[in-house]
Amino acid sequence: MVTRVATYTNHTLLSDLALRNAARVTDLQNQASSGYKSRDYSGIADSTQRLLNLEGEYTRTEQYLRNTTQAKLRLQSMETAVDSMITIATQMKTLLIQASSALQGDDVNIRGQARQAMEQVANLLNTNLDGRYLFAGGRSEEPAVDLDKIYAPDNYISDADVTLTDATTLTSLGITSGQIQIVSTDVDGNSVTTTVNYNAATDDIGDLRDAINSVTTNGAIASMRGLGGEGDPRLNIENVGNGSITISESGVGNLLTVLGMEKIPNPREDADYYDGDQLILNARVDDQYEVSYGILADNPAFKKLIQGLGVAAGTEDEDALVVAIGFISDAIDNLPNVQGQIGLDISNIERFEARHEDFKVFAAQAISDIETVDVPLTLAELSQHETALQASFISISRAADLSLANYLR
Repeated sequence: MVTRVATYTNHTLLSDLALRNAARVTDLQNQASSGYKSRDYSGIADSTQRLLNLEGEYTRTEQYLRNTTQAKLRLQSMETAVDSMITIATQMKTLLIQASSALQGDDVNIRGQARQAMEQVANLLNTNLDGRYLFAGGRSEEPAVDLDKIYAPDNYISDADVTLTDATTLTSLGITSGQIQIVSTDVDGNSVTTTVNYNAATDDIGDLRDAINSVTTNGAIASMRGLGGEGDPRLNIENVGNGSITISESGVGNLLTVLGMEKIPNPREDADYYDGDQLILNARVDDQYEVSYGILADNPAFKKLIQGLGVAAGTEDEDALVVAIGFISDAIDNLPNVQGQIGLDISNIERFEARHEDFKVFAAQAISDIETVDVPLTLAELSQHETALQASFISISRAADLSLANYLR
């Protein structure tokens, strides 16, 4: 085919239209096969910045959702653990009330039941999720509760009918001079025997307490406090750690008899069983917001439950069991508040979770609108352009056949 001056303009126009149509057909074929408008950003230059912004926010939103999911799972596990503790506390209170009944007391193995309940509570406080102990604060790689320390220290306590203060003299109580032997055994089975002398003529209860506490190797401490922290002060002689203690009288002394010293657990106010720290965990749930969440195993509600179970696990003394009921009743009153706090944390996290879920749906759709094509519509448009391209080829072919001879014919 020879392009002449007379036909050059038409030929160039037809060729240009055909080439553009062919390029469009190629683009539409690629879009129809891949589902995307372009294989690189240059194909969507007018929307590139908006796409990059949306992709960045989508990625951040996914991370926030991972954070909320992780925090919510931890809190839900903690909520379940606290719910189980409420059940345990309620059951043990019922058993303790039964044990105080003359008709049913012999049928209830209260000490065995209390020890079993104590172990269950310890296991719940040592709840582990994905390698983290949830009630241990920041020291989540170690159990929150030390099982060897969870029981109340082995303890001798004076009779409630004997009124004592530090200034009460031994003579006024009818105590004769003598000595007591204290045998203390630690959790590893190592024992120490120590003799403590007392002089009835010169000593008072404060002197006796100081004499016991001054012997640093005996593994025992003496203090004045009521049973369960209530009532008149009573003399307590207890193991320093969490082993056992045995006290006996030697010589002519009668101190243990006069004071009515009996082995009854009497928990202190501390939470020696707790091995965690005081760090409250945070979860980043939004650009400008962190949620503090979690409960520590030394929470007063848990401590009350452990103290009550510890008393019940160590004695069948009626006065002590009344104290145990008091501790456990306090725990029953306060554990729902702990559970409510956890539920509030979950609700707070879920608000941000719902917001991020909504944005994720929006962003995903916006990104899809920028990047992808409607394949059926693309195929329809492709068919139109292919038809136009074929028409362009036919037009070019026919224009090439135009000549004066053909025209005159």
